[in-house]
Amino acid sequence: MKLKKQVTVCGAAIFCVAVFSLYLMLDRVQHDPARHQSGGNFPRVSGSGTQGLGSWAVALSPPSTALGPALTARGERPLLSAPACSLQHTWSLGWQMLAVASVLPFDNQDGGVWKQGFDITYEPHEWDTEPLQVFVVPHSHNDPGWIKTFEKYYADQTQHILNSMVLKLQEDPRRRFIWSEISFFSKWWDNISTQKRAAVRRLVGSGQLEMVTGGWVMPDEANSHYFAMIDQLIEGHQWLEKNIGVTPRSGWAVDPFGHSATMPYLLRRANLTSMLIQRVHYAIKKHFAATHSLEFMWRQTWDPDSSTDIFCHMMPFYSYDVPHTCGPDPKICCQFDFKRLPGGRINCPWKVPPRAITEANVAERAHLLLDQYRKKSKLFLSKVLLVPLGDDFRYDKPQEWDAQFLNYQRLFDFLNAHPSLHVQAQFGTLSDYFDALSKRTGIVPGMKPPGFPVLSGDFFSYADREDHYWTGYYTSRPFYKSLDRVLEAHLR
Repeated sequence: MKLKKQVTVCGAAIFCVAVFSLYLMLDRVQHDPARHQSGGNFPRVSGSGTQGLGSWAVALSPPSTALGPALTARGERPLLSAPACSLQHTWSLGWQMLAVASVLPFDNQDGGVWKQGFDITYEPHEWDTEPLQVFVVPHSHNDPGWIKTFEKYYADQTQHILNSMVLKLQEDPRRRFIWSEISFFSKWWDNISTQKRAAVRRLVGSGQLEMVTGGWVMPDEANSHYFAMIDQLIEGHQWLEKNIGVTPRSGWAVDPFGHSATMPYLLRRANLTSMLIQRVHYAIKKHFAATHSLEFMWRQTWDPDSSTDIFCHMMPFYSYDVPHTCGPDPKICCQFDFKRLPGGRINCPWKVPPRAITEANVAERAHLLLDQYRKKSKLFLSKVLLVPLGDDFRYDKPQEWDAQFLNYQRLFDFLNAHPSLHVQAQFGTLSDYFDALSKRTGIVPGMKPPGFPVLSGDFFSYADREDHYWTGYYTSRPFYKSLDRVLEAHLR
């Protein structure tokens, strides 16, 4: 019995020594520099630098290094001015957000009337040879569940927005409107008459109404799994094809809290050619505005030949509401949000209310608005300007439709009737703007305009002001996030 125990202990010791020796051997192999250099036992990718994943690496050198010539080999506008950072890569992918963020001070200096930006000036005759073309795009962002439930929002506001939309757009063929949340639109569609459905199809066919992005919702881009992003996009696009016979052309994302590089890839694969984003860190917006880089080709970091490129417009100011979309001065822009006319439920925080446009004041008001348009246009490379006109759950009452469309049309008529102002202003859809930009720059929609930059990466994390970073939701409510993943797996 004693001998048996000795044999057992001896065998166990030998086994332990063998296992430990095997561990040391494997550990040495793993950390052997020579083996790493030669690629170990894995086959090496042969050929030029345009093959294999190794050439996709981006090397960051100290901020004082000047820009390398490889960046402009394809004639693409750099996003940073020297001295800045040096990015070394084989395919001249353009700038990556990692490099852009690494050189920004994020100092939040007071920019004057544009608090998060800088003073904008222009020369009066800059548009004499090439007039400014302005597209004012009415919109209403409808969250499928925020403060109220989906059903409560629909009952209180969304159904009234869509019902008025059909009536008010038919009153004047110059009017335009865009819509993005198909979940709400589908519920409304199921409750309207055949005649109203036919009217909607006519409005879409004539270009007065555009369905933008076409997803079931405007999805979060930080926490969402890409399968969920695809599913909601398929759901919305199939509904649009089946019921209206239309495929979206342009993307509209004004309310995700930061923007993922996944979304432009999916939209490009869904045959959209252009897109718009809004919630980007204010310091990044300021930098892009200062370098005239608010419009760019958004490319995947792993793409060597621009096959994933999609044209992207970044809104320059604080928010997508009316005070922050006509130009850099919200105190002035708020005066052209005619829902805030005296006597209404909301007013301008800057204590200067809007005034209804009349023959007596149209000249003064038009010049004041044109000044904002011109200043905003100075942030972009082209003389085609996008001006969104809306906010959350806007246009829920017929009176707002009349106030916005009638007053703006009087302003447009005055501006367009005076050639000396060198401006053409009108209502438009998102694709109207992108089409005009493509025509002005001489390219087919979706292609890269000459001189416009190329960018790769994402726009996280988002801060709208000071140190207010919208990142807590990355890790909050883990149970619901886990449940969402389980349900999504079953759905697939």
